[in-house]
Amino acid sequence: MKFTYSHAVLACASFTLFANTAFATFPSFDDLTAGDSYYVGDNFTSDSIFVKLIDFQDGKGNWYPFGTATISDGLSANGSVYELITNNISGHYDFAGTVGTQTDVEFLFGEFGGNINFAVNGDFINTNNFIDLDGMVLGGCNISVPFGGFGNDQGKVEITGSIDTLLIGGQELAVDVQNQECEPTFEDLTLNMQYFVGDSFTTDLIPCTVITHLYSDGTPATGGYVMVEDLNAACGDGQELFTNNAAVIFKFAAVSPIHNFSYYFGEYGGNINMAINGDFRNFPNYSMIDGMVIGGVTVHITSGGFGNDCGTIEFDGVINEFSISGQEHAIDCFEFDWLQLDDCEPSYEDLTPGDIYVVGDLFLTDDYTYKTSWFTWMDGTDWYGGDVTVDNTGQACSIGNELRYNNATTKISRTDGDWMTDVEFKFGEYGGEINLEINGDFVMFYDMLDIDGIVLGGVTVNIDYGGTGGDCGQVHFTGDMEYMRVGGQEFWIDCFLANSTPAPSIPGDVDGDGDVDLADLLALIGAWGTDDAAADVNGDGVVDTTDLLILISNWGS
Repeated sequence: MKFTYSHAVLACASFTLFANTAFATFPSFDDLTAGDSYYVGDNFTSDSIFVKLIDFQDGKGNWYPFGTATISDGLSANGSVYELITNNISGHYDFAGTVGTQTDVEFLFGEFGGNINFAVNGDFINTNNFIDLDGMVLGGCNISVPFGGFGNDQGKVEITGSIDTLLIGGQELAVDVQNQECEPTFEDLTLNMQYFVGDSFTTDLIPCTVITHLYSDGTPATGGYVMVEDLNAACGDGQELFTNNAAVIFKFAAVSPIHNFSYYFGEYGGNINMAINGDFRNFPNYSMIDGMVIGGVTVHITSGGFGNDCGTIEFDGVINEFSISGQEHAIDCFEFDWLQLDDCEPSYEDLTPGDIYVVGDLFLTDDYTYKTSWFTWMDGTDWYGGDVTVDNTGQACSIGNELRYNNATTKISRTDGDWMTDVEFKFGEYGGEINLEINGDFVMFYDMLDIDGIVLGGVTVNIDYGGTGGDCGQVHFTGDMEYMRVGGQEFWIDCFLANSTPAPSIPGDVDGDGDVDLADLLALIGAWGTDDAAADVNGDGVVDTTDLLILISNWGS
């Protein structure tokens, strides 16, 4: 029967000794120089462990004294910075004579051809692949291969017992230790917990939901689950998620969009599903998506990904939502940067969560006046039954209070009469239509990205990120605006930020209160025939009929 990773999970899970042991010293080779080569009879010390290079026995039992061991940065074992490549040579690791007898040792490997020489405490075996060692007792020590080891793959060997010496050699073999730069992930979940389709959980602030995995032909899988394990199948550290015919959606945008995202993976059979910002892919191995653009994000496979191995993946772009699944698949070591948790201008914190404003209501917040107004549907109908609610559920991908628009808009202007310039805010859009009006220029649309680059009311609109629908993002406006009227059907805004700029003067606004009315007319008449600068609308040095006509032409402005 073919041994797969799922079988290894069952086998190892029954031995709590292996599942819970903290494994000890093995050379990282990171203190050596990449490119250096060693031959039979040479030796070196790495991480205080003495290593001597000795003859290698081939698959026919012949001893070969001319092999080479090389320090490499190729990550063939998917470990730390440097690794040891053995080509028809073996390394003899003397723990007892240097750092002392070890009770638990593990190392990562990449085996890509030929046979393996292996010995614990002088108890030697010559075998084809590391998986042949799984469950053996050598030199009084127990050997476990929790994943990999079938040939032309990567994996891990764990050894428990009193370990004085190890011998490891191969023909196309790399050995290394776990990359200690792994960002701890899933450590806040309960070990061995299983989640089934429809279940939800939160890890490191991120809301997650388990959904159905699709097979290669698009058929939905049944009976799948996601399990919290510590078997390091993703070549990570500590706990990891094992996805068995079920997918996990990571709803980053519920807290904040992310960028600079990367993680470790292990793939040991079946196909993989991935979706980024709602853009779905179904593929056999990670290497198939190297260089792809998914959901506006470029994918890079930085190691592994050829099947029955582990590797690393990086993403260039903004991610609001990410889902991943496989049939025998593990993930760990999530690293990313929150996009905006530290750059949000606090907004609406002076309002009370749960307060509702209906059409006609006026409210003040910070330096701005908000007037709740109607919403216009795509068919041209003006709807007056909507409302605006003070919310704090993070739908605009921010922290604290935000405004939720339900078939309503708000007209936003400064309370001091100045205009706004360089306006920006964060938004969440989750269905329906959106209204935007700037300086009397109005547009209706479905997604914020639809208005990227347009000029509205003399103001240029740019979507910094997001805006594809069902997500959150940020918008920036370049230009001066007297007011903005914005809203939607399932729409949130927060982090409203704007600079102020003096309102442009209106010809005839003699008293400077922002409009032309009776008070201005009386002031002009009172200054008639003088050189009063405020009443001399056309600036010709005298207040006369010309100034009066200009004032009348702007009446009511």
